[in-house]
Amino acid sequence: MIPKTLKGRLTAAVTALVAAACMLVTAVALEVAYREMKESTGRQQYALLTSAAAHLAFELDAKRTLLRTLAEEMAQQPANGGARIQDMLAHHPGLRQAFADLVVLDTAGRIAGLQQPGYFLRSQLADSSCLRETVQTGAALTLQPPAGTANGRAVVVLTQPVVDGHGRTVLVLCGGTSLEDSSFFSQAARLRPGATGYLFALTRSGTLLYHPDRGRHALKAGDEAPLPAMARAAMQGWDGWTFGKDAQGTPSLLTYKQVGSSGWVLASAFPADEALAGISRARHHAWTWAAILAVCAGVVGWATMVVLLRPLRALRRHVHAVEREEADIGVLELERDDEIGALGRAFHSLSVKRQIAEQQLKELSLTDTLTGLGNRRQFDHEVALLIEQAARYRYGLAVAFLDVDCFKSINDTYGHAAGDAVLKEFARRLRTVTRPTDRSYRLAGDEFVIVSERLESGENARRFAAKILRAIRRPFDIGGGISLPVTTSIGVAVARFPVAPVGDLLQHADAALYQTKRSGRDGYTIKELGMPAFAAAPARRAGLRTVGQ
Repeated sequence: MIPKTLKGRLTAAVTALVAAACMLVTAVALEVAYREMKESTGRQQYALLTSAAAHLAFELDAKRTLLRTLAEEMAQQPANGGARIQDMLAHHPGLRQAFADLVVLDTAGRIAGLQQPGYFLRSQLADSSCLRETVQTGAALTLQPPAGTANGRAVVVLTQPVVDGHGRTVLVLCGGTSLEDSSFFSQAARLRPGATGYLFALTRSGTLLYHPDRGRHALKAGDEAPLPAMARAAMQGWDGWTFGKDAQGTPSLLTYKQVGSSGWVLASAFPADEALAGISRARHHAWTWAAILAVCAGVVGWATMVVLLRPLRALRRHVHAVEREEADIGVLELERDDEIGALGRAFHSLSVKRQIAEQQLKELSLTDTLTGLGNRRQFDHEVALLIEQAARYRYGLAVAFLDVDCFKSINDTYGHAAGDAVLKEFARRLRTVTRPTDRSYRLAGDEFVIVSERLESGENARRFAAKILRAIRRPFDIGGGISLPVTTSIGVAVARFPVAPVGDLLQHADAALYQTKRSGRDGYTIKELGMPAFAAAPARRAGLRTVGQ
């Protein structure tokens, strides 16, 4: 739901932006940390496995060195049958610790010496392939244990030829080691990854040499479940680490390392849940703190919006007060240099323009657009006030009703444009002869009304009317080189205190006007309320004529 107020929308926007920024930064940081964690853990496991593989290679090299030393001693001693060989085996230091079984064969495959108990090699030596290969190559060999043999025990056989002074192989030493009973993988086992991870070793042919489940020793890897792709690559000589699934389908960090030149592969499986447990906890904490930060940012954003929008709320209150006419536009803060001040100045400008427009509309509604005099609406409004004011201050006033003589003939003869020019000039001349306190109106057509305050005597009214007649009798220039004689007829109603109602004054002034027209126009009639009317004879001047006569 979208908030209705600007403050609510800004707060929601700030909160959403901060929350999105927090989530984005958190996601990016966690992804970087996750990748770094995987890389670091992989490198660490590979380093540990490299150390264990180096230890295994060292153990194999030590056993080969021991066999080579024994072979050199046998080659230097004169052949003296099996008793001599057996005696050398019995008294040679380190043989029992290095080999669980040691057999000396002649080139025909007969046993020339035997280290007791010799229970590992007897069944394997029935196959004389180790003897033939060693005699043919004349070199020491490391024979991988056949899969599924020796009661499931993983036995490694090391051979060493005994060469006489002529370079012929006369004897072959065969040393057997059980990977279960020896200390071969003791150090490697101590380096297993985590609490649930494990190490295992296999040959490049796929026979398991070592596994936490001893029942799987000497089994062919991949018989129970397909080997991971990286395990197959390691059997072909690849070293490294990767995240994948082990033989049981558990997501794990899988690490592989070649053990020297033995043809063995030492490997470890580190379940990903444990390997990446630290980053998983960090993710949980990071998302929790990101959510808390987003909430705090929302609260801080709301408080900030409250403070920052306080001037805007004040501006709104002031605008409403001005709108309800409870305050003047001066309450607006116009001196501010920020957006609030700009809004205040803009509203102030609009308010001033509105007042000017309202005043103009008011003037247009009360003013005759052609002549600029007051219209009938203004007359009705102001005359009532003038009569009320005259009654309050106990003075009289006069109302003069005028029209343009033969105005219809002017329109018909010269056109409406000429008629409008006559009306505008007529109004201008009225303004020049009236007092500042007098008010002039155009009621309709060529009918005009003048309201004069404190004009209480008939004599003053006659002078006033005569002054208007003289001003109007001057020829009117209506354009086109035409100078038009214009006259007016005037009817004046003079009222002393108490002043009669507006309708009565207009009625008497209108009656006086018509009396003037019946008397020949271009004159005036004064009617003092409560006294007989006085009519002035129309004036005639040489060279002037009245249109329509």
